[in-house]
Amino acid sequence: MKLPSVDLRQRLVDAYESKQSGNYEKTADLFGVGEATVSRTLRRYRETGSVEYKPRPANNPRRIDLTWLRAHLEANPDARAVDRIAAWEQHSGVHISETAMYDAVAACGWTHKKRRSSRASVTGPTSKPSG
Repeated sequence: MKLPSVDLRQRLVDAYESKQSGNYEKTADLFGVGEATVSRTLRRYRETGSVEYKPRPANNPRRIDLTWLRAHLEANPDARAVDRIAAWEQHSGVHISETAMYDAVAACGWTHKKRRSSRASVTGPTSKPSG
């Protein structure tokens, strides 16, 4: 869905305030937009004095210190994600999710083991190699 341009939003406000259109429904029909668009645009204009869009929020800042994490990775290369989370929580008092830890470890350039180590299958391969 394409957002209306700032120019169109300003024309909506001007038309509504000059009483050319009368109400939200007529203003919406005049410009080919929905009544909700007219309502939101006028509310934004009343609250801020401008029809400009709100700036998009920045990404959430990382909740874990990468400098600390790099040192922890060097000192404990085989630690599991849950162990790293517990160490971070003890260090900072802030709990983070496993996903946040995986993302932070990846940002440090490390990978994590994706599968538990287990014994090899006792039965072995069940089919012959192709070729």
